[in-house]
Amino acid sequence: MKRKYMSSWGLAFAEEREMKKLGEMAARGWHLEKFAPLGYTLVEGEPMDVRYSLDYRKQPDEDYFELFAASGWEHVTSTGDEIHVFKGSPDATPLYTDRQTTQEKYGQVERTMGRGALICLLLFLGFVFMLQLDWPQTAEAIILVLQTLVVIGLVFTGLPYLGFLVKRKRLERNE
Repeated sequence: MKRKYMSSWGLAFAEEREMKKLGEMAARGWHLEKFAPLGYTLVEGEPMDVRYSLDYRKQPDEDYFELFAASGWEHVTSTGDEIHVFKGSPDATPLYTDRQTTQEKYGQVERTMGRGALICLLLFLGFVFMLQLDWPQTAEAIILVLQTLVVIGLVFTGLPYLGFLVKRKRLERNE
């Protein structure tokens, strides 16, 4: 079975564009298989006219997936037990049809990312403070490595947090 990688712009910033691109790829015979680091793994198959959509739900139960299946949406893949991608026919009822539930969708993931970003920011500031103290060279090197890891965590939580915050605020303004 042939596979290929498709990079991601980030769901917080380009969710609609990415779901549309996945649909275009399916029409060419490349179907979403799973999430991959900073993108997706696609598997070759028969061209299909489908639409992809995603939802954010922490630790969903069986009823959650059955509800979407009853509405014509097939679960494709999940990542982190929180982001779930579904596919349906082009005329399937959208997962979210009103502004309020769409705001709730983004608000939930925004809060999760915001907490992660806050923790990373506090850890970063703690490491900055620690580096002002007099440490043996080995301890300082370890602190710098940890600080670098925290900065990476801050980027991967802070940027999505800002993206989902902006999405939710735009929805609120358009009410």
